Amino acid sequence: MTLRTLWIVSLILVSVSAFSQSEKEIYSAHCSACHQSNGEGSIALGAPNLSGLSEAYVARQLHLFQSNLRGASAEDIQGQMMKASVLMLSDAELKKLAYYVGNMADVSVNSEKQSTGFRGRGLYSTCSSCHGAQGEGNSALGAPRINQQYPWYLKRQLESYRKGWRGNNSSDELGQQMRTMALSIDEADIELLIRHISGMGLNP
Repeated sequence: MTLRTLWIVSLILVSVSAFSQSEKEIYSAHCSACHQSNGEGSIALGAPNLSGLSEAYVARQLHLFQSNLRGASAEDIQGQMMKASVLMLSDAELKKLAYYVGNMADVSVNSEKQSTGFRGRGLYSTCSSCHGAQGEGNSALGAPRINQQYPWYLKRQLESYRKGWRGNNSSDELGQQMRTMALSIDEADIELLIRHISGMGLNP
C-alpha cells in the first residue's frame, strides 16, 4: 500500500469516525466543559443555559458562529470562544449537536419572582410579540425562550446587540431585528426589563 493510499484511507476513517459519533458524544466533546452535561451553563465560565432552546434556534446560532456573523468582534470574548469551539464541525455534526441541545430536558436557573410592577410589564410588552407572554419563545418567529435564562447573560446579549457585536450584518436578518429592538430600550430600563424576564414562567 502506497503512502498516498494510506493517507486517503486515514482521511476516510477520520470522516467515518466523526460521522458515527452520537449526538451526546459531540456535545460532550465540544460543549459540556462550559455548558455542563445537562446544558444548565456556568456562571463562573459565562456560559448560558442551553436547555429549553429549540433545535432550529440552536442550529441557526451555530451557523452564525461558523459564518463569522456572531463572535466576530475582538471585544466579544465569550462569542469568540464559542466560535472557536464549533468552527471545525461538519454540517452533519452541527445538525446532530442542534438536535441534541434542542431535545434537552429543561433546567431551571431562576427560582424567584421579582416584582417589577406596571413599568416592567410595559417594557416587556415590546418583547412579548416574539418571545411570548411568559418568555417561552416562538419557534415560528425564530425567537428563543428567554425565561429561565441567567439575568447576567440576558444583559450581556442586549449589550452585544446595542454595541453591534450581534445583529450588525445584513445576512443576519433576525439578529438585525433584535438589534433594532435592543437599541430602542432606554439604558436606564435594561435592569428592570431583565428582572421582569427573570421572574417569568414561575409560580406566583
